Formats: sequence, structure tokens, C-alpha cells
Amino acid sequence: MTEASHAAARPVRARLRDTELRPVRREDARVLFPLIHGVPGVVRWLSWEGPARVEDLEERYATWRAGALEEPLYTFAVTRASDGEVLGEASLRFDDHPGVGELGYWLGEPHRGRGHGRDAVELLARFGFEHVGAFALTARVKEGNEASMAVLEAAGFRPESAPGIDGSDEDPPIAWIYSATRRADLRREGRPEIALLPDPGRDSR
Repeated sequence: MTEASHAAARPVRARLRDTELRPVRREDARVLFPLIHGVPGVVRWLSWEGPARVEDLEERYATWRAGALEEPLYTFAVTRASDGEVLGEASLRFDDHPGVGELGYWLGEPHRGRGHGRDAVELLARFGFEHVGAFALTARVKEGNEASMAVLEAAGFRPESAPGIDGSDEDPPIAWIYSATRRADLRREGRPEIALLPDPGRDSR
């Protein structure tokens, strides 16, 4: 990953079947807040405690790409392509190593079990590999989160046991680190075709 690749990254929409990722908008906070705030079945699996106020999400969603040029965070709304309804959030961040991104994602409970999670992970991974030049992607999965394990494996990610972290108070703890490489993704059998489209409604920073 080079600074040039991040500088060249333009906002896009990515679509697979009836799932679409598009750059997040500030107004998405009003839709997503009731799907996450105080919802144990969502917050339990997050790496943060979730928003206390809708304003917390508005601040989070004020920009599509945040952070330093060499360590950006891209945030997307997961939507239903057929009608544009906002279903959840997906993000890709580059914090620790150039070219290695970390996925994050969640869906509101009413929208699970319809394939949107699986396709959102596929789209987010393809954005990382094809649009910003990542050569490897990872995702941390908490103990017992079988739904997340299934969608990652469907997108070609493979698990390794996570090392224990002394002093970590996450409950449940991170149990698995899933990873995929761009080279393996290109060779993946059954790799679906996606639509990667420009998004004129959101400018990059």
C-alpha cells in the first residue's frame, strides 16, 4: 500500500446481488442508531461499546474517509440495492501495516439471514483488494460469533486462533483472526462478479 494508492482512492458504490455498499452519509446515523444502540445481539460482537447518542454516529459518519493519508479508515453504509434501505455499517481501516487492512461490519438484527452479511463482506474485501491496493485483509472474530465466521469463510477468508491479550476486558474475547490475500482471492473458485461504480455523491478527502 502506498500513499499514492490512498490518495487516488475515489468514493465508489459496490454491488453484489441485492446488497450494495456506498460511502456513508451523516444522515445514515438516524437510521442506524436504533439498530445498534442498546441491542445486545449487535453490540456483543463489536470491538467497541456502540454509540451512546445518535450524535456519536453522526460524528463517525461525517466523512467517508478519515484518518491520516497512510492510515485511512473507510466507512460504508450497507444497503439493500432494490430499494436503498440502510441495513448496517461496514468499514475498512489501515492502522498497523502498509497494505494490510482490517474489516469491520454489522447488520441490524431484522436484516440478518438474507445473505446481506455475506455479500457485504465480499464487497468490502473486493474494495480493499481492487480499489485501494491492499495485498492482505484481516478480520477479528469474537468467540461464539458463528455467523461472522460463516460469511468470512464464504468470502475466502481463513481462520487462525487469536493469541490471548493480557489485560483485555473484551467479553466475549477475540478467538479468531481471519485473513485473505489478494493473490488467493484472484484464484478463488466461485469468485462472484461484482459491480464497482463511481459514487458522485461523495467526494474523497
